[in-house]
Amino acid sequence: MKKLVLIVALLLCFSPAFAGDRFTLSGYLKNELSLRAESLNSDLTKFKNIIQLAGEYKIKDDELVFFTKMRYWYDAAFDWRDKYDQGQDAAGHVQRTDWLRDCYLDYNRDSWFLRLGKQQVAWGQADGVAVLDRVNPFDLTEYWLQDFEDLRIPLWMANINYAPKLNSNLQFLVIPDFEQSTSAPLYAPFTTYSYIRYEDWRKAQAGVDQQIYFPAQKFENSTFAFQWSDRIGDLNYTFNYLNGFYYSARNFTILKTGTGGPNSTWQVTRTFKRYEIYGSSFNKSVTNPGPLQGFTFRGDFGYYRDEPIYYGDPLIASSSGIKRWDNIMWILGADKTIFTKLSLSGQFGQYILQHSKPNGPTARRNFIFNPYTYGSADPVENIFTFKASTNFMNDRLRAEVLWSGTDDPQGRLSPKVSYELKDNLLLTLGLHYFYGSLMDSNGQYRDQSQIYSSVKYSF
Repeated sequence: MKKLVLIVALLLCFSPAFAGDRFTLSGYLKNELSLRAESLNSDLTKFKNIIQLAGEYKIKDDELVFFTKMRYWYDAAFDWRDKYDQGQDAAGHVQRTDWLRDCYLDYNRDSWFLRLGKQQVAWGQADGVAVLDRVNPFDLTEYWLQDFEDLRIPLWMANINYAPKLNSNLQFLVIPDFEQSTSAPLYAPFTTYSYIRYEDWRKAQAGVDQQIYFPAQKFENSTFAFQWSDRIGDLNYTFNYLNGFYYSARNFTILKTGTGGPNSTWQVTRTFKRYEIYGSSFNKSVTNPGPLQGFTFRGDFGYYRDEPIYYGDPLIASSSGIKRWDNIMWILGADKTIFTKLSLSGQFGQYILQHSKPNGPTARRNFIFNPYTYGSADPVENIFTFKASTNFMNDRLRAEVLWSGTDDPQGRLSPKVSYELKDNLLLTLGLHYFYGSLMDSNGQYRDQSQIYSSVKYSF
């Protein structure tokens, strides 16, 4: 916190000295409030206050530019709601150096573009689904409800780009930094069902010695990635490759003493596994006259080699082990604007596992867990999303509804309305409604459906 105050003070103090075309300062103040839909009068789940500042300084016109972005937030709901007290240190405020969102130096000359520093890289065309967008880890303390720009955890890296010809680019990433993806801690609104069951199991044992091993800070443990992007006519496409550590750890549990029931002692080791992504994406807008004119088609394809997957009993959220499989995920989407302002977007995709479930004497209990939420997953998970949005009142009022789910059925319905009170003051009201089985990714939050609001002042 002291470092944040110091840097903010320096930005504000020195901004007049840099005034003009070379230095710009921007930011916003924001309040986010949410209430559980089942008990609006008593169950506050979030009262989050956010400040963000971003500064850009052109050291040498557009050729050499320094940019930094800082964000600090505090969620007072963890003070006001007794049941969240134990989760306050992990989810009630910014952790460690997470307040520094971006801090990088851009060099842009001729066919070369170089970005060095803390940053995030977005890959792919999928809307709200991480098929190729896996360069950065994710902050899932609020599930997948935040914008992807806020979900991604920035990393220190070298982002090297070369454009050999018009509309093409070769990107090479070297990422020596490592951060794990985070999920909601215990006693927070979006704690996973598996985490709650794990804590209940841990308390019933005589002792659980848990150790977590992060990748050693060596250059060979860096993440390496590249992307080739190009355009042929009105078709944009990419080829992608990434080799790095999976951002979510996997548990190995060993019985030390006892019979395996209550009052036994255990050794739990959390480790990170290396895997690879081979992928591609495309985007094509149809401009020629005909029934498809005005449509934009897009898609992502990812082949995950040696992806670490939990299997076990989803009813009791107990893992029986880990398999490293070669899995596939793909998604196709179509977008079109009709009646001038009504935008429609639909997607269909599949997450296809190499095997339906592990073999062995306990195979009947061994189902697959979702890699992020640890809810149950089918051997072929069919994924659907649909979004519709339109503007009113000279585009100051925007209405939007998003539905996402699978064929289990389980999913989320999220309508919202945003209104510009002024050019720099935005009010948003909305609902997140979850449905499905307690064992599913969305269904485990069916008691956490919420009505929310936000007020954002930009400057």
